[in-house]
Amino acid sequence: MHTTENDPRTAGSSATARRRGRPLFRIGMALATAALTGCLTVSAAVGDPLDDKHKELQQQISRTQQDMNESSQAASDAAVELTRAEHELSAAQAALAKTQQEAQVAADKDAAMAVKLRQQRAELAQAKAAVAKGRQNLAKKKALVGEIVRNQFQKQTSLMPLAVLTTSSSANDMEKRLQLSQTMLDTNQSEFNDLTALQKKLDAEKAKQAALEKQVAADRAAAAANLQTKRNLEAQAETQKATVAGLVKQRESAQAAADKAAAADKAHYQNLQDEDAAVQKRIAERIAREKAEAARRAAAARAKAAAEARARAARERAAKARSKAEAEAARAEERAAERQANKSHSGGGGGGSSDNSGGGGGGGSDSSAHHGFVYPADAPITSPYGMRLHPVLHIWKLHDGTDFGAACGAPIHAPYDGRVAEKYFNAGYGNRLLIDHGKVDGHYITTAMNHAIRYTVGVGDHVNKGQVIGYVGTTGYSTGCHMHLMVYKDGNMINPMSWY
Repeated sequence: MHTTENDPRTAGSSATARRRGRPLFRIGMALATAALTGCLTVSAAVGDPLDDKHKELQQQISRTQQDMNESSQAASDAAVELTRAEHELSAAQAALAKTQQEAQVAADKDAAMAVKLRQQRAELAQAKAAVAKGRQNLAKKKALVGEIVRNQFQKQTSLMPLAVLTTSSSANDMEKRLQLSQTMLDTNQSEFNDLTALQKKLDAEKAKQAALEKQVAADRAAAAANLQTKRNLEAQAETQKATVAGLVKQRESAQAAADKAAAADKAHYQNLQDEDAAVQKRIAERIAREKAEAARRAAAARAKAAAEARARAARERAAKARSKAEAEAARAEERAAERQANKSHSGGGGGGSSDNSGGGGGGGSDSSAHHGFVYPADAPITSPYGMRLHPVLHIWKLHDGTDFGAACGAPIHAPYDGRVAEKYFNAGYGNRLLIDHGKVDGHYITTAMNHAIRYTVGVGDHVNKGQVIGYVGTTGYSTGCHMHLMVYKDGNMINPMSWY
């Protein structure tokens, strides 16, 4: 329904409508201003929806930063800006939709009120017409009764006191006067009864007219207030539309920047995958060499043991042969001595000796104790191992380690006894250090520390569990100080926490 400033519904109500429209307008402007300035206004009121929106945005930004922790700073910043732009656009669109819905409700109410006012005006016109007609009928009836009274007066009847009835101003007054002369109205009673009925009907129609006029006035004021509210909401919606349009452009700009950074981030992720594949290959080669060396040592030990066994058997055989020859010689000497003794009637004795040797051995026990590895940094875990949805690329990427939220300069400890196998810089992982821990509980284990400022040990050094081997940093593709731990089991990358 279209209205103008001269619409009767707005009469005397513009100030009230402005007061009613101000709260909605202020809320709309707060949302619009928040969207344009890049931050949502935080209200001090408990449960304020703007405060909730602000907290939600901060949580989304925190999640985005965590997901982009192993990316370049430019990619992380672009993803955060895109997250902010999308959130603000969503909030502004929701505010616009709410305002448009409220404006539509006000418009529907305005149309309904217009129909109601038209009906009321028609009813009021009918009431006014009924009152006018009632007055005409009453005037005719009064004239007729007056004529009767005059005729009776001329005939010298007792009806003369009824002349005053024609000037009565109300039905009650008329009834009182008629009752005083009831005995005088036997022949014309119906005329006087009609006069009384007409007066009552007129009074009722006047009361109905007054009630309708009062209701119309109230509905006009309400319609005027609603009309002003509708206009305020429509103006607010126009402002919010402009805000949304600006935020759409802002989001598009942020999306373009994020797409550009994401392309580099995608290439970086591929480089990390290539690096991981190369590392696993090198570890597998070292394990193969260690297995081959272990096999060579075992074969050498077996060969040595076999040679020693053969030599021992030979010695035993030789000893036995010597013992037999010596026994034969001894017996021959004994026989010769006996013969000599028999000849000289004298005797003698001889002795022998024997050689006996033995050997000893040792043994060990194999226990399957707990792995016993320690965390490389004394800090909480800020990002676990697992798949993540890239906030810009919208593809799943593997976060290949466990992040410890340690400050730059915090010490890095050796997770377990071992030997430093590799130490180098990589564009993605920054300063890296890989420690081969050998065979632990039946598996070859290698750990890798990343993003350090520097390391205090070198390749080939033996390290002990808990020993300080370097200091936490943020080198390579890293957006903040942290310790990125990786674990390889039998040459394959695993979730570090599955080993701890």
